[in-house]
Amino acid sequence: MNPGITPSGLFWTTAIPAGSVSVNPGKGRASLQVSNIVVTDYGDYGNALFGGGPPPVPATVSFDVQWFGVAERVNVVNPADGFAGEFVRNSAQMTWSATVGDYSFVSAPASTSSSIFAEVGHERNGVFFAR
Repeated sequence: MNPGITPSGLFWTTAIPAGSVSVNPGKGRASLQVSNIVVTDYGDYGNALFGGGPPPVPATVSFDVQWFGVAERVNVVNPADGFAGEFVRNSAQMTWSATVGDYSFVSAPASTSSSIFAEVGHERNGVFFAR
């Protein structure tokens, strides 16, 4: 599923409604909740990136991702690359659903999901990195 490719080449990225994200990095907590984001289903990656396959089908996706806990605190400073950050490694769980044409898909409850790696934090780079 693909929300589109902009003229600049940016892909698989879309704006979400204000208020969809809540973050408290110090406590290792964050949430991302969206409902019925309009995308298109191209059937496979090749068709989504390069076309040439069947026409895309209108679709919507919804998801709820929750980050929680504090397993480890990590501070990174890399002056050579102009990057610094304070991160909390933790856990995350999510639920999702999608509707494509006449078909609907729904994940199992969040309590049945697990993460191998999850992290929330603050980073500074580019003009925001104080040299």
